[in-house]
Amino acid sequence: MSGRRSADDTLAAELFRLEVALAGRDPTGIVGGFEGVLDDGFLEFGVSGRVWDREATLTALVDPPAGGVTVGDFTLTVLADGVALATYRSISDVPGGGVTEGLRSSIWIRREGGWRLRFHQGTRTGTDPAA
Repeated sequence: MSGRRSADDTLAAELFRLEVALAGRDPTGIVGGFEGVLDDGFLEFGVSGRVWDREATLTALVDPPAGGVTVGDFTLTVLADGVALATYRSISDVPGGGVTEGLRSSIWIRREGGWRLRFHQGTRTGTDPAA
């Protein structure tokens, strides 16, 4: 196997980096910060069932997460030219101990020379035995 990366590998690395920055609420590695990466029509279906728009999400991203977040099992599928679907598993530390796990999906679109997050959905997985 050569050391060369395909365009899809390069895109996957770029979107993985953006997803990790968003999950960890760290705008330092994002050109233009969070405002530069969330599409004007951004929409999220959160794990709580709440629907988040761009403004509500930007407000929430100001506060750092209560614990660390790990992103794993990242997969990227190019759906069309300039449209990509990222899926992954998130593991978040809960203050006082324990973790919550979720499945995540994001639709990214290429606009104005950069990738912007258009849609995100989180689904909590069965980490609670009573669930």
